[in-house]
Amino acid sequence: MALGKSIRFIKQFILDDEFRRECNRIPKEELMRNQDFNETEFDDAINMELVKCQSYEEAERIHQIKYWFELL
Repeated sequence: MALGKSIRFIKQFILDDEFRRECNRIPKEELMRNQDFNETEFDDAINMELVKCQSYEEAERIHQIKYWFELL
């Protein structure tokens, strides 16, 4: 069920400014441990969210989250 957790993470990351700030304060490994998913599950969640996008802007937002995660 970690895929579901990574999808919830993406949705919360989009909607919650304070959550984004908290995510930026910790290393990627700690973030994944706290949220209970791994990089593969995150990539799968990103791909699932991209398939759902109805516009270029929505897809760009998901891509930005992916790039942010890679830079952590």
